[in-house]
Amino acid sequence: MQVFCPEKGSFAGKLPGKTRFLERLWVKIRYGLIMRNIKPTLTPNLEEHVGSDMVKRSVPYQVETYTELVEEVANLAYQNKDYLLFYRGQDQDYLNKAGSSTFYPTIYRKDVLTAHEARLRFDMLELAEIYLADTFDREGLDGHMDVRRKTLIAWSILQHYGICDTPLLDLTHSLHVACTFAQLNNQNERGLVAIFGLPYTTNRITYNSEHDLVIVRLLSICPPMALRPYFQEGYLAGTMDITQEYTDKSELDFSNRLIAKFSIPTDLSFWGQKFDAIPQNLLFPPDDRMEEISKEIKKQVISEMKSVFMT
Repeated sequence: MQVFCPEKGSFAGKLPGKTRFLERLWVKIRYGLIMRNIKPTLTPNLEEHVGSDMVKRSVPYQVETYTELVEEVANLAYQNKDYLLFYRGQDQDYLNKAGSSTFYPTIYRKDVLTAHEARLRFDMLELAEIYLADTFDREGLDGHMDVRRKTLIAWSILQHYGICDTPLLDLTHSLHVACTFAQLNNQNERGLVAIFGLPYTTNRITYNSEHDLVIVRLLSICPPMALRPYFQEGYLAGTMDITQEYTDKSELDFSNRLIAKFSIPTDLSFWGQKFDAIPQNLLFPPDDRMEEISKEIKKQVISEMKSVFMT
């Protein structure tokens, strides 16, 4: 099938246009790109908590109930009218060596990401995209032309189903979903809910040149047989534009769009009597055909990459 070209550091033979696109995207690592850094307007409680520091360097603000969190977020939404709020639930607050929260897309995650390692990650991404498009074509799945022609659609599926690392970050438009993920299989006493301010969306794929961001609505780009997006209200966000001015990798970090971060309890008391976490079998339906396809593609990609470096 495709041939690995050591000189170019990429797979050749299929999707040459997308190969060039990935090579241009690689410049992100080498030259950086500008994600606009925002300064949020905080609620009185958060302003007192953060003080003169930045939100990403502060300790997450503790709330004890879902109702309390909803009230704080509603206030933030009103105070930050220029942005649409998105959420991300995590088991903990991941900090860099400087003590700041980091929210990198998976393909950029590592304290020191070498040019060689980054190229390998993009090679794996390109290979996974080829396998995904071939599978959609072979099985005649809805949206197969979009998956082959629109890189961001393919990347969104690859990221959301955990097939490989991508330049996109998983977010949700549902605070309920984010809180459920912050508690899901979390062995810690508390989880993290991060809130981001992004441009308002206009289409299933929203490009915003002023903020150098792209936002993908997962439910609008996945075929109906992909069940996972039904209850997750998932979105993918990434940076797009490339600049020739050298900057550091921190400009790829979505902490630049951070509005607030909250610490929530992981026990059931958080929900109170009126609310409940979303059942895991709804967030990850056991009969999701797309999940089965994704596992097979992931095995093929790993096998192909291993064969390349063993020959």
